[in-house]
Amino acid sequence: MVVLALVLLPVAVWLDLKHLSNEALTRQATDFNSVITEIRSYYARNVVGRIQQNNGQSVAAHNYEEIAGGIPIPATLSIELGSIVGTKGNKIRYRFVSDEVSESRSPHNLDAFEISALAAFRSGAKSPNEPVTEISGSLLNRQVRMAVPVIMGQSCVACHNSHPESPKNDWKVGDIRGMQAISISQPMAANILSFKYLLIYLFGAGVVGIAFIALQWRQARQFL
Repeated sequence: MVVLALVLLPVAVWLDLKHLSNEALTRQATDFNSVITEIRSYYARNVVGRIQQNNGQSVAAHNYEEIAGGIPIPATLSIELGSIVGTKGNKIRYRFVSDEVSESRSPHNLDAFEISALAAFRSGAKSPNEPVTEISGSLLNRQVRMAVPVIMGQSCVACHNSHPESPKNDWKVGDIRGMQAISISQPMAANILSFKYLLIYLFGAGVVGIAFIALQWRQARQFL
């Protein structure tokens, strides 16, 4: 029985790890599918649909909704995707934020994590290739947050420095314009329940142990 118990323990652990991996991959695939569906709907509505309504002509602009055939520029696209990703119950959230926004936009409300991450990127404390991460949560739920800098390229600098609504006109290639912030939450109960084989093993081992102790106690009483 001891040998059997030693053999079954790693088997139970392996089965649980396999089950946990399958569950995690399934949840990630479900959330990713939801995100792609939302992006596809946004693209069909705000890009293809607007071009078709304007006889195939398009104009890229931050205020594209006010222009016939207007389509969102990359920054506008990213900001608006942040408002639709994660609205259908999945555990993924996305934000495209900056502390320096155009005059026509409302200021972004950055939380403590986002402010700290942006400062770390701009001060050089964090390499642009090294994301800032934070793990938090309670006993019942865990959350991972990741911030990645948005770096100004040549075309970005040329556009922002010449745009009348730009918050500044001395941008340089390599400057940190803002950042992308992604958060993924996961309830702990889903992970705990994934260890069903190990729980079954422990329950079985406990029952056998109690039965063995009871048998020993009974035999000891017979000798008294």
